[in-house]
Amino acid sequence: DKPMSDLLNGWRKSLESGSLKMYGRYVVRTPVVPGSPLLVAIDVLGPMRVSVGAERRAGSTTIGPLKERALLTALVVARGEVLSSDVLIDSLWPAAAPPSARKLLQVYVSHLRRIIGEVLETRSTGYVLRADCVTVDADTFERLCLDGCRAEQSGDAALASALLHQALELWRGPALADVAYEPFARPAAERMEQSRLDAMEACAAADLALGRHGEVVATLHDALSANPLRERLRGQLMVALYRCGRQAEALAVYEDGRRLLLEEMGLSPGRDLQQIHRGVLQQDPALDTQREAIGVAVWRRMPKPPTPLIGRDHERRDLAQLLTAPDARLVTVTGPGGIGKTRLAIAAAEDIAGRFDGGIVFVDLSPVSDAAMVMRAISDSFERTRGAPRTPDISLLDSVAEAIGTDHVLLVLDNMEQVVSAGADVAALLAAAPGLTVLVTSRARLRVSVERVYAAPPLPLPAAADARDVTALTDVPSVALFVERARSVVQNFTVDTGNAESIIAICVRLEGVPLAIELAAPRVLLLSPEALLERLDHRLPLLSDGSWDLPARQRTVRATIDWSYALLDASQQRMLQQLAVFPGGCTLGTAEHVCAHSEVLADLAALLDNSLMRRQGDGPAPRYSMLETVREFALERSHAGGGQVSDQERAADHLADLAAAAEPMLTGPDQARWLEMLEAEHDNFRAVLQWCRDAQQSERELDVATTLGRFWYVRGHIGEGRLALEGALERSSEVATVAMRAKGFRMASAVAVIQGDYAGARRLAEQGLALYRIEGDTIGVVRSLSNLGAIMLGQGELESSIVVLDECVALSRSVPDQRLRALALNNRGDVALTTGQYLIAVSLFQESLALLRAAGDLANVSRSLFNLGAAMLETGDAPNASPLLLESLTLSCSVGDKEDVIWCLLGLAAVAARHGDHQRATFVLAGASSLLQDIGATMKPFELGLHERTLASLRAAQSDEAFDAAWAEGSSSTHVSLIEHASAV
Repeated sequence: DKPMSDLLNGWRKSLESGSLKMYGRYVVRTPVVPGSPLLVAIDVLGPMRVSVGAERRAGSTTIGPLKERALLTALVVARGEVLSSDVLIDSLWPAAAPPSARKLLQVYVSHLRRIIGEVLETRSTGYVLRADCVTVDADTFERLCLDGCRAEQSGDAALASALLHQALELWRGPALADVAYEPFARPAAERMEQSRLDAMEACAAADLALGRHGEVVATLHDALSANPLRERLRGQLMVALYRCGRQAEALAVYEDGRRLLLEEMGLSPGRDLQQIHRGVLQQDPALDTQREAIGVAVWRRMPKPPTPLIGRDHERRDLAQLLTAPDARLVTVTGPGGIGKTRLAIAAAEDIAGRFDGGIVFVDLSPVSDAAMVMRAISDSFERTRGAPRTPDISLLDSVAEAIGTDHVLLVLDNMEQVVSAGADVAALLAAAPGLTVLVTSRARLRVSVERVYAAPPLPLPAAADARDVTALTDVPSVALFVERARSVVQNFTVDTGNAESIIAICVRLEGVPLAIELAAPRVLLLSPEALLERLDHRLPLLSDGSWDLPARQRTVRATIDWSYALLDASQQRMLQQLAVFPGGCTLGTAEHVCAHSEVLADLAALLDNSLMRRQGDGPAPRYSMLETVREFALERSHAGGGQVSDQERAADHLADLAAAAEPMLTGPDQARWLEMLEAEHDNFRAVLQWCRDAQQSERELDVATTLGRFWYVRGHIGEGRLALEGALERSSEVATVAMRAKGFRMASAVAVIQGDYAGARRLAEQGLALYRIEGDTIGVVRSLSNLGAIMLGQGELESSIVVLDECVALSRSVPDQRLRALALNNRGDVALTTGQYLIAVSLFQESLALLRAAGDLANVSRSLFNLGAAMLETGDAPNASPLLLESLTLSCSVGDKEDVIWCLLGLAAVAARHGDHQRATFVLAGASSLLQDIGATMKPFELGLHERTLASLRAAQSDEAFDAAWAEGSSSTHVSLIEHASAV
């Protein structure tokens, strides 16, 4: 969007600052991340070639067997996307995978890591190449082509030629040569080869514009021989031959093409080729200078946005690749209002304009409300843009198809959501015009068979940690847009350490929606970012008063949403209101239960098609949610119609039933799935509890909070769970039953123990125990005694703890639930472990573990495994302790029990320390300490002692510098990386 001189000046400044590196004649940004792996260059435009090292000093490295090259190719093609083991196995063995496929895949990954190191990352869902540490020659080629096309469009043929020649020099053979015919690689290889041909044509056009006709004849001849149906190549060769004084050869080239088109496709040459033919016959002087004759489109009247497009480079590239794929004829960019569909479509169309010799035709359909008028609008645009008057006595569709002929034309249909039924006419036009490609923007897809949908995403959001680096923060697209729009009203607006956190929170609260950010940012003229953030709890009133040069429907977020809302029928509008009570989204089952009408599937599909709801997840039970601005709008409409209270009550009933159904499953073999389901509903449960408070339904509030008790502490929601439980207990003191209050005290006590508040936990546990004794509830008494004994241990009252837990163990033998006896034994074993009676502890933990395995209580099996492993470690039996700790870690991860994951990391750090692996032990121990702080938990007596002993031994075994470096790295490491390091002990 900038003049080429500005672009070059920017490159020069970047070179001087060291943020860019020069390779040959092309500038490539080199990411520099402290502590990151070396840069790896992977070349796939020919036989695979890999170079390791930031400056490629290490030279090329050979990748071994074909399967390893195929694996690396699959990861390169994915470009930063995580590929699961199943996807990779299907790619490597498309016919039938051997039984050992998964093991072989791990071997190949291991071999690749020896070559390219940590650039190949293992994630919880699969494998990925780190995008910030990998350069791919195919990406460099695409960037060079894009810059070359932009240079050519700006009239700088010399720069265009240089860039495009540089791009083509990257090719050393067929794309993905090692695996080009494998099913997983074929589409990418075909797309790259298509891009190569497009670049050759654009390069020839630039060279012809520079008068280099003699130099391009041989190249064009070879290219045309390999691709005889490419009319642009044929026209360029004819012009080059004519300018060289070889008129007869130029005419022969035309005749060969005419005969081939007739024989192969039953078509005549296109209008441009025919025009060149007439020019050669008539020796037209215009052929010596006319740029149009070499295929440079002149019909490009695209709207020019008043402000630059920010933060859409990745989406522009993806959309451009989709539009230029061999099988792409109709691409629809979908998304909610304000997401930036039109701006993205215009930018992508401009990026690939050089690939359409017939030009680009833009049609704004926002004024059109009758689908029957769409073809009229298209015909009128062709007449205005290309000077192609309608042919009389034939239909509009046939007239447009005739005007297109065999040209390659890009037709952009903007704002089509209110006339989607015209999609059938668009499909018919595509069938009548083989060279036509259509790009549509619409809040709803067209639902025609040739359509490919590209869902425009929100802008990438910053993380809370980004506030530490203000310079890097302003590179995050959503923040960059906020700053750019803020400076439109306050020229010296800057991001600093004082407002960085507020700006991050604003962008997150606005969910990266460009229009919302554009409307909010100018408010800094009146409000500081901190004050602006405070007002965003109710978004719609604030997000108004947009620029007057915007369409009316885009001047406020409310108007934008209302435009889509008006396209729905009454049933669909009501469903949007009903589902708005779920801030965390919902499943199809929930929608069917809450909406309770026969058209749920059809109405939900309509809401998705109109981009008012979005699908999240691809599993068997995907969730459906809406942007917060849409949800606020829908709640307003529901309130105005008098339906909000009944909708919220129905949602509360459903979620209470869901929690009740889940509670008994949280101690069985299927607990991981149920815990995950509750996690997915977490925001909805928060909303239900808030609604209960607002509606003064305190008994229901306590019921829901206690039913979620195990979920609160297993999933690490410690502070939130305690606040919810104690608040509900206080509010329900006059209405709740004794049994419900006893359960509430017990659950709140269990959470308080994890926080390390033993005094508060004891008070709660004793209140619950007293109520259970009044009720004569033996099972409740056993549970409360078990908690109380653990609390007394934490307070250092060892004798009292033993007395209480011995009573608990004895009483547990009288109840049918053997799981309760196992927990009592486990807590009694914890006393023995803490007091150094390790052999007694081993015996008690073994008995507890056997009972828990029989009950299928995975979370407590995990905890018992840790305890048993820790006891064996203290007896000096580290070889047998390690497998127990590793099994515990695996189970904890599968269940999502954050506290037990931390204890396992602590135990494995101790094992590593005793094996002399001090760096790994320090890394894991630091990570465990950091995670413990994150969930707001504290260490119990034994764990605290183990931590202190391990920490002291590690400090003594290393220099301060080595210890501090490993500790810092572990403290900031990801959950996945910690588990990987711990698992290697």
